[in-house]
Amino acid sequence: MVNNAPIVSKPDKKEVKAKKPYRNKCYLPFILYPSAMYKNDKGHAFIEELNMDEIGGDFVLYIGIPFCRVRCKGCPYFVARLSKTDPRNEEDIFVDALIKDIKHWASYKKWNTGSLKAIYIGGGTGTILKTKNLKRIIDKIFECFNVSDEYCLTLEGNASDYDEEKLDYVANSEITRVSLGVQSFVPEVLKIVGSPHAAEESIKIIKALQSRGFDNIQMDLMFNMPGHSLEVWKQDLQTMVDLGIKHFTAYLYRIHDETPQAAAIKRGKVAPVKDPESPLVKAMRREAKEIAESFGFKMYMADHYAKPGYENKYNHWSWKVYTDALAIGPGGYSYFDRYRLGTEKNVDKYIERVNKGEFLISTISMKMDEQIEKERYVIFTLLYYCVEFEAYRARFGSEFLDDFKDIVEKLKRKELIDIDFDQIRLTQLGIEWHANVLLEFFNPMFWSDQEALKENNWSMNIPMVELAAKNRDYWLGEF
Repeated sequence: MVNNAPIVSKPDKKEVKAKKPYRNKCYLPFILYPSAMYKNDKGHAFIEELNMDEIGGDFVLYIGIPFCRVRCKGCPYFVARLSKTDPRNEEDIFVDALIKDIKHWASYKKWNTGSLKAIYIGGGTGTILKTKNLKRIIDKIFECFNVSDEYCLTLEGNASDYDEEKLDYVANSEITRVSLGVQSFVPEVLKIVGSPHAAEESIKIIKALQSRGFDNIQMDLMFNMPGHSLEVWKQDLQTMVDLGIKHFTAYLYRIHDETPQAAAIKRGKVAPVKDPESPLVKAMRREAKEIAESFGFKMYMADHYAKPGYENKYNHWSWKVYTDALAIGPGGYSYFDRYRLGTEKNVDKYIERVNKGEFLISTISMKMDEQIEKERYVIFTLLYYCVEFEAYRARFGSEFLDDFKDIVEKLKRKELIDIDFDQIRLTQLGIEWHANVLLEFFNPMFWSDQEALKENNWSMNIPMVELAAKNRDYWLGEF
């Protein structure tokens, strides 16, 4: 593919220094905090240490479907492959166990009295299930939990999983939002990254949903994939706009260790990706922002663009409002009662434990004290580029500017934030370096944690543990 990156003049040293508040830029679009997770030696008995019989509050629910048809070459989230023929009836066996697990969690007062604000069916691949099994799961959620009248239910997956039956069900069910992992509309690009669907399928399924009156469609796009060009990226963005999509994410393609893509690049079979600060990648970021703004999208949080009213409510409740999060299914991470809890990816082990009437709680974080809770809250709400003083005060009974005085002064000095009477807000420079800004709120005790690398981590937690294993100065050191 032709590299159409514009020629950019080289800035002088003074300009570079002014625009680089840290030595190394962090490119993670999210931060999980605290990152360190430890083996839960107590197994199911750990549930006795949690406040499960209290009256519940607002919460979100994640349902993990641990199957894919194929493994995308660069994906770190893959769990297990499920063939279309399914000769061992793996899907039905798993869904039977998942429904038992849903009922078990919902038997506790904390969850059956709380208000379920948003539901996310992901994985793996949420859409991979047969329509009848998808319906069974959703029916059970609405039967067991107190779902808010203004709920949002997102179904994540691939266009290749849809048939006429599933299209009809989705358009007329409790599902309110569909997320499609499109990545690109160009077949050559999809082949390089090992995507499980054809470009034409995505367009066909989007139009089929829209023809049924379903228009709340979210699309994942990626840039800086191997062999990617600015011309192809512009083409993908324009196709997205022409389809009338209401929400899209533009993610920087990342090479994760121990994935097929990393191995292919190492062997020289696939071209390496460009440096994230190269002129080409900068032009791709700029193109996404300019096209989005010209067609009425707003980048309301890191890498997320939406038309007004189509923002991701699951993220809103779990990150900005900061509610409890219950994850059910292999590969998921929960957060409640001041713990992070993880259910490992092993599908057979999950089914075995559920059928014994137990929860598979594989890993847990330390129990967070109030200071760490404050840090976690700030890190998450800053994904929306601001911290609102009143919301912080209402949750913790203290003043944000007092609790984080030294960090705020540092960020202000580096011109990464502006301070208003009711909030701090990231400047344009702060948005560009937003992940580093979030890392400023990491507790010093969590840096240089080499021991956490030895624990059983998976999916999104792997890059977080690798990040925190570095010395603090690697990400936050001065020039």
